[in-house]
Amino acid sequence: MPRERRGSSGYLLLLGTSKVLLDCGAGTTWKLERAGASCVDIDHVFLTHFHPDHTSDLIPFLFAVKYAQRDSDPKPLRVWGPKGIRKLFEGFGNAYGGWITPEWLSVGQIGEGALEFDDFTLVAMRTPHTETSLAYRVESGGKSMVYTGDTDYSEEGAELAEETDLLLIECSTPEGEKMEGHLTPIEVADIVEKSRPKRVVLTHIYPSADEADIIGPIKKRVKANVVKAEDMMVIEI
Repeated sequence: MPRERRGSSGYLLLLGTSKVLLDCGAGTTWKLERAGASCVDIDHVFLTHFHPDHTSDLIPFLFAVKYAQRDSDPKPLRVWGPKGIRKLFEGFGNAYGGWITPEWLSVGQIGEGALEFDDFTLVAMRTPHTETSLAYRVESGGKSMVYTGDTDYSEEGAELAEETDLLLIECSTPEGEKMEGHLTPIEVADIVEKSRPKRVVLTHIYPSADEADIIGPIKKRVKANVVKAEDMMVIEI
């Protein structure tokens, strides 16, 4: 829920040579420069699912990419997502014509499994949220991070995050306010207990969770380095 303090889901990974964006919710585009990259620097965008809080900033993002590079040799951009990604872009085309579809843009559908890139590997896994939602594990230079996207509890999610260096995990609501398709602190603790990540960052925090102690219930269950995500937070892995 976009507020003065928080934007929607959008996470920048600065890898060996690649710049990767995980989701592109409201506020992501204009914050990229603060985070050390502009929209034209991005090599890959990986969408976990198609809810507006994870995709709505694709419109200004793609518009900016198209017109920022019209007088230069454009850098290829690849946008990836689960089944339905091409339908999303078909809708963009119907609404905006060619205004947000650069000629150097390619769109790819991802299923469960691994994809190899020049300087990283990405492993995708289905999550219990929407019919096609995905979580991602990114491995590069001997390090790893896992981004759950939106998810309910699953054993598979814990396996994906096993001994990762950084687990970026949703924690939408405090205890007593369980929502189907999302996690509470105790459910996060269950996953952390099984996966044993080195660091845990709680994200996708609804206002009621922001006002509650969502770290305390987790720390009572597991000995882990747990923090709440903040806009413009930088973590070196």
